[in-house]
Amino acid sequence: MKLFETMVNHKINRIQPYELLSIAAQYNVQLSTKQAEDITTILAGKNINIFDSGQRKSVLEQISAVAGKKTAVQIEHVFNQLISNF
Repeated sequence: MKLFETMVNHKINRIQPYELLSIAAQYNVQLSTKQAEDITTILAGKNINIFDSGQRKSVLEQISAVAGKKTAVQIEHVFNQLISNF
């Protein structure tokens, strides 16, 4: 895995709710504090590789269950932006 992929995955897997809220705001994704907490709980310490489409899909399904489909689609957009920047 390339260094930048490792760095992005490291950040995703250790993101705090306030950081997720900040990133979401940058991409015009509306998240409540509770949703950010739920999403970061899903991501925390799971070593998810967002560059792997299967893992990304699985995580987005989990996010959809706690935050709703619309929010999951928006988070997918954020993930895609992060991936395309590298």
